[in-house]
Amino acid sequence: MRKNWLLLTLVFAGCVVDLGDEDPATSTTEEALTASNRLASNRLASNRLASNRLASNTLSAAALTSGALIETVEGRDVYSYIVSCALPAGQSVTVKDSKKVSYTFPGEVGLAPQWATTTPTVSQRRWVTACVLARTNYYGVPIQISMRGANSALAVSTGEASTFVRAEGAFYGDLFDQTNQTWFACGTRVWTSALAAEAQRTCTISQNGVTTMCGFDYAYFCGAAYDGTHLKACSGTAPPWTNCKGGATTYPEVISIYLPN
Repeated sequence: MRKNWLLLTLVFAGCVVDLGDEDPATSTTEEALTASNRLASNRLASNRLASNRLASNTLSAAALTSGALIETVEGRDVYSYIVSCALPAGQSVTVKDSKKVSYTFPGEVGLAPQWATTTPTVSQRRWVTACVLARTNYYGVPIQISMRGANSALAVSTGEASTFVRAEGAFYGDLFDQTNQTWFACGTRVWTSALAAEAQRTCTISQNGVTTMCGFDYAYFCGAAYDGTHLKACSGTAPPWTNCKGGATTYPEVISIYLPN
């Protein structure tokens, strides 16, 4: 692994890798790289439609060879997060673009390991969606996070729990639904003009009450209704949250994000 390109802090399901603007994957003749917790929101938005093709394929399906996700650096960045969220450490996926160049993408979190060889279930799609959204950053800069939720792949150590204590919000949806892609976020704080200047993630706060600053559908507040008008997005009052609402659907597959103080 290229030490000069990577800054890695591993806290079970939360990690930071600073790749700058480098391609998140390499040809199979080079060393694979893992991108983590700095997926730029504009890259995810521009490749959102292409991602739903994965719902009816394995991650390494031949149909990907002509898919838009593999043809550009931006698309490969998004795909690297999908694979990283779905597969555990030690597993990887190798695919070829239309020019027959091979790229290898390593796993990391392990929320849907079966996706390597079978098409994903709805629940698996939603877990991976929550993970990808949770690791998106409005500013495209590395931020240390702790991902938590009702999935064994998101187990945390005592050290992680004591270090990452500030709940930011929660993420959920289904980017891979071929007829109704969804991406939701709820937050623990309201937007203020001061927050806009912070070099933080800002994917759980909204200026207009409709979308977050990352473009996700804003589900308002996790755990409490701050203004007494909007219903809380998720069941329970304390994180990590579960059973969060998005439109007419309730999603059990929710990832809550904690930041260090």
